[in-house]
Amino acid sequence: MTIGLLVIPVTRPAVGGEKLDSAAAALVESFTLRAENARQEGAEARLRGAKDAFMPTVAVLADAPLSSRIRYSPEIAPTVVGLDVTPRAAPYQLGLVADLPLFDGFRRLNTLRAVDAQTDAGRALVAGKRQQVLLDAAIAVLSVMRDTQILEFRDAQCAAIGRILDATERQLAVGDATRTDAALARSRLQAAEAERERARSDLAASRATVIRLTGMDPERVAPPRLPGTLPRTPEAYEALVRTNNPGLIAARLGVQSDAARADAVTADLLPSVNLQVSRISQFGYSAALDRITDTTTRLLARIPLYEPGAFPRVAEASAAARQRGYEVQDIERTTLSTARVDFLRHKTVAEQAARLYARVVALRQSVKGMEIERVAGFRTIFDALNLRAELGDAEAGAAAVAAERDALSLALAAAAGLLDVDHPGAVGKRARVLPRAASRVAESPLVRSGVPPLRGSHTELKPAPEPVLRLSRIDPADAP
Repeated sequence: MTIGLLVIPVTRPAVGGEKLDSAAAALVESFTLRAENARQEGAEARLRGAKDAFMPTVAVLADAPLSSRIRYSPEIAPTVVGLDVTPRAAPYQLGLVADLPLFDGFRRLNTLRAVDAQTDAGRALVAGKRQQVLLDAAIAVLSVMRDTQILEFRDAQCAAIGRILDATERQLAVGDATRTDAALARSRLQAAEAERERARSDLAASRATVIRLTGMDPERVAPPRLPGTLPRTPEAYEALVRTNNPGLIAARLGVQSDAARADAVTADLLPSVNLQVSRISQFGYSAALDRITDTTTRLLARIPLYEPGAFPRVAEASAAARQRGYEVQDIERTTLSTARVDFLRHKTVAEQAARLYARVVALRQSVKGMEIERVAGFRTIFDALNLRAELGDAEAGAAAVAAERDALSLALAAAAGLLDVDHPGAVGKRARVLPRAASRVAESPLVRSGVPPLRGSHTELKPAPEPVLRLSRIDPADAP
């Protein structure tokens, strides 16, 4: 299987209030992806080298002796009849040699297959690294959105409890509340402020992560686009992961590469045949002959009879290939099992997020009802504090679970190799935060008191009194 090379898009500057997708920025800023691309460039070069192994080797041969003297035994003057062609020293040599391997025990062929499979596996690894970079950036943006909203919820909770504390202290001043009520309200406010500080710290950490991954402030990054094409059943999703998961593709291709390398080692036991063509000229051969040119075509065959360590090397390579095969089978089983669990978990978390949001809506309605009951004096300070604390925790929990749901959907897409959702024309909605509660209107006394306005009525409107909180209990120490 061959996977095409990936092209990294370049971020463009934001125009006006336009926000950039986190994917493009993260792909450009990721040094791990750059390192993976550099490694893949080396694999592509290795593949070209494996193909070049089928070409002939051509070399220029030059031999210039620095000192040479040929002696003969017995040392007698040779009988010269005609020309004296007896060499007295080693001649200079200059020539051209071409060597073409005709058969090498299928070493080059198996090596080419191994490198080709390894290169395709590297392309799959680049795709997997790309998916991971996109996933990390998207989850980082989701974390900022989650922590920002949780901080807003905690701010609203602190403001509401602060108003309850102010009212309680005013009631305490006129003897309508106890010191226990004021201490309880102050304690709840301190707890809410502690949660707000924690939310502020989490937001700062999330913002730092986005800046590290994208090189931009979170305000300039658009929310990630959630995948909209995932299968509806775990069986279909498992089949999609089995086919498209970059890690599984790379692992299977790695097994093919190891098997081909094991076959290449068997060339040590097979004969080899080379075709050699040479043209060599010798200069200064003798006093009579100045140059001799030799043009020769040879067929060189080598038949190994015994090669020390050849059989153990073949057995070792075969065992390593089988080991890799078993490991990949285990990886595939683990990956598919994890994919099924994540799919079912995403469904569960999505249902949990819907229930938590319904709970938030119900609690917000309860808060509105409590405001009416506070005016009538039917609610204690303890009731108001409990309801505000429960609403704040419910809103923060719902925001966290909603972010987890969206992160799981992105992780599911990444496991199936589908997380290229920020490209133009991509399907799927962008992630959104929970709807905020309606702002508290303080101008109208009827709204504050919870009494619905009368349509067509000309009755004079009187300012509503401040909400009165009933005492949670009577403290004997506060009795007059």
